[in-house]
Amino acid sequence: MVGAPKKTKKLWQGAIYLSLAAVVIKILSAVYRVPYQNIAGDVGFYVYQQIYPIYGIAILLSTYGFPVIISKLISERVSSERDQIVKSAFLSLFLISVFVFLLFYANAPYLAKIMGDELLETPLRAVSFTFFVIPLLSVMRGYFQGKDEMLPTAVSQVTEQITRVCAILLFTYFLMTNGFGPYAAGTGAAIGSVIGGFIGFMVLYIFYIKQKGTVQSRHHKNNRICLKIVKTVLVQGIMICFSSLILIIFQLIDSVTVLRFLLESGVHLEIAKVSKGVFDRGQPLIQMGTVITTSFSLIVVPLIAKVNLSGRKDLIEKYSRLSIKISFLVGAAASVGLAVIIEPTNVMLFKDHQDSLVLAVMGMAIVFTAVFLTSSAILHGLNKVHVTVIHVNIGILVKLILNVFLIPITGTLGAAIATVAACAVCAILNLISLQRQEVLRGISLVKGSKVVISLVALGSVTFLWQKVSFTILDELIYSRIGNTLVALSSVVIGVTIFVVCIILSKLFSNEELEHIPKIRKLAAFMQSKIGK
Repeated sequence: MVGAPKKTKKLWQGAIYLSLAAVVIKILSAVYRVPYQNIAGDVGFYVYQQIYPIYGIAILLSTYGFPVIISKLISERVSSERDQIVKSAFLSLFLISVFVFLLFYANAPYLAKIMGDELLETPLRAVSFTFFVIPLLSVMRGYFQGKDEMLPTAVSQVTEQITRVCAILLFTYFLMTNGFGPYAAGTGAAIGSVIGGFIGFMVLYIFYIKQKGTVQSRHHKNNRICLKIVKTVLVQGIMICFSSLILIIFQLIDSVTVLRFLLESGVHLEIAKVSKGVFDRGQPLIQMGTVITTSFSLIVVPLIAKVNLSGRKDLIEKYSRLSIKISFLVGAAASVGLAVIIEPTNVMLFKDHQDSLVLAVMGMAIVFTAVFLTSSAILHGLNKVHVTVIHVNIGILVKLILNVFLIPITGTLGAAIATVAACAVCAILNLISLQRQEVLRGISLVKGSKVVISLVALGSVTFLWQKVSFTILDELIYSRIGNTLVALSSVVIGVTIFVVCIILSKLFSNEELEHIPKIRKLAAFMQSKIGK
């Protein structure tokens, strides 16, 4: 009994480590694309985004999918069975990774042809090497997490991402400044990603060697391969991170369809590449917009899983309602705010305001993605992982169908509409499932109108501020500095107006505010001033 509090404390410390690591990774993942586009240009960004989904799928599986299942298996078994789990998981993942690598490497010319750009062959072959890091990272992370040691995983994740980002930007800068071109830069970025993965593994291996030197194994090793373990790792590992793959799968669909459909509708190849590159600017915008909500979902999963085991339906409903409310409000504010300030934001981040309408539409995906990811986290906590898998598959179908019909007619705007619609479908289906589980209740008309009023206030005031700012800046209106000042000041104004509106309209009850310390203090301060 004495060890129980220590174990609980260790688990919570581990959760904090992984949550902080996840936030750092998501921020870096969103932010580095901006300097990459600035260095490589729109065509270079197009090349990178064409190959990125392949890397993204591999890394998500080795970060969130397979390690979670391996750790679960290790934590449930006695020490004498852990070697069998590790060996079975590693050999199965290694063989599958080799197979997938050979599949992508050998078929790179064919895949490049399907994408509509045969010059993508070399970058595609380079990124296929990423699959070799899956068994290395997955097993090591799963091993440590299964022993409730989250620090090695957190350190390796952050180190991997920092190394990757630095390598990508350095390779890209060197290759572009020396005249090798955007396709070479894309190949360099792929190599940088692989290097990051291997550095992440080396960090884990150092932790493992240090631990092995202090802990001696006293049990007989079981070296047999267990097919049941292999099946569990593969099936459940893919299922558990399927909801996190949604945006990457949508990007993969765009990689295969957008350029090809643009070419078939008569757009010149070079113009189509630039259009796809500009369209891909929307991805870091969506990622930046969902960082807060996805980080919040990392806390929701263990919290709901814990109260679900104790049978506290009242607490499940309470935590679920609050998390959905926060994700929706933050996501909606980000979507509306981005739509209003998209032109200065486009110039601030990407040098020009090309296709700002397309990016504004893409920004609408933030609110639906935020709600989907948070609701998926709740469903995972309730052991309903299969439900989110079904919903993602429906979303994929919607995205594919709309891409086929809309891109030939409206170009990249059609692809943006398809992404928003598919995310909306996934989010709505998740919410319906939570209602059927009696976890969520319907939205009242009064609260709904308060949300609408708050969003209208956010949009209106930000729009007026933007107009006034451009008038004041006058000569700086067309410069990157001027647009940066307008964009950043608009964000501050918009956030302030929205927070004030939701507090004054009492969208959160006093009980809910107890779980949001900063907003609670601000609400108390405002109420005291109004009372006077």
